[in-house]
Amino acid sequence: MGGNERRPRQGRPTLTEQPTRSIGRGELYAALAASAYGSSYVATAFALRSFEPLAAAVYRSLFAAIALAALVWFARRRGPAVAAATAPSRTRVAVHLAILGALGGAVFLVAMNLAVAGVGATIASFVAGLYAVLAAVIAPVVLRERLPPRALVGFVIALVGTALLAELDLNAAGLGGIAWGLVGATSFALFLVFSRRWAREDGLDGLVIALATMAVAAIALGIIVLLTRPASLLPSHIAPESLAAMAWLVLAASGGQALAAASVRLVPASRSAAFLLLNPIVATILSVILLAERPSTVQLIGGALVLIGIAAATVDPGVFMSRRAGGG
Repeated sequence: MGGNERRPRQGRPTLTEQPTRSIGRGELYAALAASAYGSSYVATAFALRSFEPLAAAVYRSLFAAIALAALVWFARRRGPAVAAATAPSRTRVAVHLAILGALGGAVFLVAMNLAVAGVGATIASFVAGLYAVLAAVIAPVVLRERLPPRALVGFVIALVGTALLAELDLNAAGLGGIAWGLVGATSFALFLVFSRRWAREDGLDGLVIALATMAVAAIALGIIVLLTRPASLLPSHIAPESLAAMAWLVLAASGGQALAAASVRLVPASRSAAFLLLNPIVATILSVILLAERPSTVQLIGGALVLIGIAAATVDPGVFMSRRAGGG
């Protein structure tokens, strides 16, 4: 018995020891990815000082697609691609990637930009951040999973928070911004659910999905802008802060996806979901510092309720309790 107890220390780490070492790195990646996404709302506000919402989305998706293509190429050189259980047809994969690109790229980016233009970065980040709650509610329907009661509770709490964020003010600008934020949240929630399903069925990894998302967005939105407002692609004056913001949006889109893809290999989804809470928190802090936005007391309460709703819908307390028990 004594020899059996000492053997794991001399050989390879046991299963309970291996996750403990990789958890810190995976959580760091998830936190950095969520922070990058949160900062994007503030960067969008700066970008919109020189670019129209559609034009900003075109440039962001185009250059992010180029950066992600380089990341995918580098990843392929380091290791083989993820294999699907059964080889899907190319047509099926192309259709799935086009749908994901529309949901997570074209629709979400335009909706997010219009939400920021309508209600500011702080409120837009909380409303668009509802995608986490919506994904938890939609997933059982698409993925044939059981709907946890906490997901419904979180959904109701988040809806109340959203109403407070809007301050029940039905003026055109505020209502439009909130509405676009909800469109973006719904679109991205569907993107998350379907990407999870099709990633397993088609053997697609996170970086490939991200590349397709940005590429489809760049092509679709580029065509729309060229047909409707081609002059918006070349503003008469580009402020330095807008140019810097566009560069950061590209870095956040490509780097955030790379960090998220690395995180899911190290951290269970039920634990990494907790870091979704950093998204609106980072956006709020940066908005106060850089944009001088000052949410009202009612809106702060609404934002807190949205955070509680996201946490209730996405964070499984049992995961953290088991980790604490296993780690001592």
